Parts: sequence; C-alpha cells; structure tokens
Amino acid sequence: MSEFVIVVDMGNTSTTVGLARAGRISGIRRLPTRTTCRTDVTAALTRLTRNRLIAGAMLCSVVPQCNHLWLRELQAFGGRPPRMLHHRMKLGLRIAYPNPASIGADRLANACGAAHRYGSPVIVADFGTALTFDVVANNAYMGGIIVPGLPLMTDYLAEKTALLPRLRLDRYHGIPRDLRTMPVIGKNTRQAMAIGARLGYLGMVREIFTRLQHTLKSRAVRLCATGSYAAWVLAECDLPVHLDPDLTLYGIARIYELNR
Repeated sequence: MSEFVIVVDMGNTSTTVGLARAGRISGIRRLPTRTTCRTDVTAALTRLTRNRLIAGAMLCSVVPQCNHLWLRELQAFGGRPPRMLHHRMKLGLRIAYPNPASIGADRLANACGAAHRYGSPVIVADFGTALTFDVVANNAYMGGIIVPGLPLMTDYLAEKTALLPRLRLDRYHGIPRDLRTMPVIGKNTRQAMAIGARLGYLGMVREIFTRLQHTLKSRAVRLCATGSYAAWVLAECDLPVHLDPDLTLYGIARIYELNR
C-alpha cells in the first residue's frame, strides 16, 4: 500500500484538509479556521487517516496565529515534523516578483498546481475570503490582483445598512444554477442581493481576465477557478474556465513532492 500525505490549506475563513497520493486528493474536510480547537483538529485527522499509511504532512497557512495548533497535531498523525509551505521551496516555477516573502502561501500553491495541471500561461481565480487572481507566464509567478471576496461583500452590506439581511450565499437557493434561467430582476431583497453578487462577480472575473489576456498578449492563456464560491459564480457561464475545487490542495501536494 502506498503512503498518503496530509495536506492542509488554512485560510482566513475555513481550513481545508485532505489526503494526497499519486497526484490525487481524497477525503476532503473543512473546518472553521478561527473557532477550531484541538479536539476538532484531532477528530478530523483521526477520521481522515484511519487505517492509512501516512508519509508526512504539509501546512499552507495565511493565519499564523493558528499554525501551532495544526503543526502539533500534524506531527502526531504524520509521525514526522510537518512542512510549512514558503516561497524558498522548490515550486516548479520561477518567482518574478519583487518581494516573494509577501506572497500568500495559498497563492503559491495555486500557481504551482495550475502550472502543473494546465501549463503556462495560466490565471488562477481563487474565491475565498478575498478573490485573488494569480498569473503564471513563461513558467514564472508574475503577481496578480486582489479584490474583496463574496463573504466580505455580503457581511459588509448587512453590517453597514439597517435593513439588508446577512445572506449566506453558500446556503441560498433562491436563484437557479443555470445562468440562462436565472432572473435578472430580483423579486425580494435576498434574491436581489444574490443576483447582484453573482452577476457582479461574474462581470468582475470577465473584465479582469480580459485585461490580463491583453497584458500577456496571449489569447491562449488558460483560466481556472477554485475556492468555495467558484462554482456558484461561474457555473454555466460563457467564460472558458476550468472549475478546479481541489487545486490548492493539489498544489500543496505538488510542492511537498518537489521538496521531499
């Protein structure tokens, strides 16, 4: 039986953990980042690793204050010190960026995973707490664009207005998945907010992708999307996009293999 590697992507809102083996990701689980305690981590890793041979672990984090909890538990389950993903590791691509230490580890994982899966040039749109766009061209990480993510937008509307509700888009079913049948005019407040969020972010992705294509002087640049809200925004759209929900974990696993 070949060994598995535990891969962890710790974001500002949620932490995603899975098992990597031979280029495949399995057993994906999600926990809230800031309210997760040691018992939660232990339980998740116990369910994930049961009856499996674990070769090691890698943590990709943008929340430093939560690193110790995960590193301690990962060592217990992996049997050896876990690795922390950082810019000085072998990534399978160059970094053409003035201050590599300032690049989020998740963005490096996305760039590495996308370049390996789709080739270069490629643009990754990651729908997390922030919506980030990362560009790989000539097999180098070039930089990208950051805008507020969907949860920030809906939370801000609820906080800064007297009457607009707090809308959980990942639980809202008031508009159809198919854009062709989705109404454009909302018939209640929640529906109006959901339509605005979906069309607004789809338009944002389209405009940024078009501008980046023009900047890269290439119509052959690929676009892939990952993160919690990628499918919600982009499903059935007319953009040539690859929806890749496990891209970040795949990139973490790829970097682990490059640095074994």
